Amino acid sequence: MSASTITDKSCADIQTAMAVSLLQLKNAHDELTYEKIGRVIEREKQSVAQYICDTTEMPATCWLKACAEWPELTARLEHNLDEAEKAFQARQRTLNLQPPGAEARAA
Repeated sequence: MSASTITDKSCADIQTAMAVSLLQLKNAHDELTYEKIGRVIEREKQSVAQYICDTTEMPATCWLKACAEWPELTARLEHNLDEAEKAFQARQRTLNLQPPGAEARAA
């Protein structure tokens, strides 16, 4: 991760990106729970939920332990701090396809 990726951002932006990255990690691994993450970073599952869902600031020691266990977190953080990526995602439209109705299936 380049220094400018971090130093050009506010602490609030970094904290938000950390929370999003941790949530993405949890969602990417079906077996991962708040409790399992908590065991790795030595926190209760309620604290992990607060780091992800609230504006509760995660201690650096917890983040470092999580990154040591799941190295992909660093790439996820960088991705979530990337302004070009955020702009690209903001331009994306949701594709909402409805399944065909019963009359369409009968034909």
